[in-house]
Formats: sequence, structure tokens, C-alpha cells
Amino acid sequence: MPILTANVSILGSSSLVAGLTKNSTIRLFSIRRRRPNIIDIDTPFINGVDGYRLKWATNFDASFTTFLTAPNTGYLDSSINPRVIESQPVTGKVRIVFNPATFLISDTTPFWLRFCTVIGGAEDAIGAPTLVLTDNSHHGVGIVVISGTAPASFPLQLDLPGLMQDFRVINKSAANNLLISTETNGSAITLIPGVKLQRLNLVGTQGSLFVQGDGANVPFSATFTKAFPR
Repeated sequence: MPILTANVSILGSSSLVAGLTKNSTIRLFSIRRRRPNIIDIDTPFINGVDGYRLKWATNFDASFTTFLTAPNTGYLDSSINPRVIESQPVTGKVRIVFNPATFLISDTTPFWLRFCTVIGGAEDAIGAPTLVLTDNSHHGVGIVVISGTAPASFPLQLDLPGLMQDFRVINKSAANNLLISTETNGSAITLIPGVKLQRLNLVGTQGSLFVQGDGANVPFSATFTKAFPR
């Protein structure tokens, strides 16, 4: 079975401090369609919001780079043929459709997206890092692997691309606990450090993970698969 690796490198604490900020616990957008060279997003229309800013990074603990600020009327990438996407209006929502290649983002590897509302030119609500998979991963292909560093200062919310299942989480620290939960302010499960890797198996489907190092930044990895409708 192919493995879709979101990021297999573990960044140091300096990158973590530079790249992460505490984020909103509300999922700000949905990816309604993922096709080769097409990412189709919608977000609720909110009075007073001027626009929507999108940032990307190769991993959730890296620095995110702004690549698009869309107006509150929506956005359609000029490289995308309007005939290949449905034109049905989305009532009460703003639609943003873009081609990753337009912004020099690889369309053949997973990446992380942050979504921000903009008011008066300034960022207001800042969404959690959200994993964007490649098109083929939505057709039952492969195991998704993520790895990186959980911050000590707050539980970092990681939004996954829909409901996922078959979770395996590993604490890669030799000295510090890793705290894992699956909901805002939810009870955390502790993965202790040790000579051997400490592994946690989560049963059921989950849409987000909350990770935090206990007393220090903690490296970890997780694997999961997409939960298809039953």
C-alpha cells in the first residue's frame, strides 16, 4: 500500500517558535473538491469580513507563507477552466478555487494550509494548520504520515482533511511526555518517553488532533487513513 508522507522531517524548536501561533479551535473552511491542479474551498460569509488570507507550509511546525488574499466575493484562479468546476451557487458561503501550481506549491505532495479572515487589512480569526492531501489520496490510496514537533506552550490543533481512522501516534522524545487529545479542552492521553517508542492507537474516526509537549517541545509522528462512508 503506498504511503503518502506529509512530512517526514522533524524541525527544531527554533523553527517551531517562528512558525506556530495559537490558533482558532473552529474550522474556518471546508475543501469541497480536490482534483489535480484544483483546490475548491468554501467558507461561511461573515458580515464585516473584507477578505480571506491563505498561507501554506510544507509542515505544520514550519513558517507559513501567505500566497493568496481573496476578496469577500470569492476567487477563481485564472488558470482553471470554469467549465471543469460546478457553477452552482453556495448560499451564504464564499468560494475560493485555486491551482497550487499558480503559487509554486507542489500539487503532487501533501502540504499544510492556514486560513485567516481579514478585517481592515489585518488578520482577525486565524485557523488551525490544516492538512491538504493530494487528489489520489481521496480515492482510497495509501497511509498518511505526519511528523513534527508538539509545542510545550499550548495544545496545537491540527485539522485533518475530513474524518480519518486507524490512528497510530508515536512519542519520539527520550525525556518528555506527549499529550494527545481529539477535541477542544478534551481530556489528554499521555504518551510517556522511554528507551522504546511509546505508541498510542486511537479507535474510531477523528477530524482533528491536539498535541502538546509536557514541559518541552516534543517530536512525534502519527499515521492514519481516510475514513470513507460506510
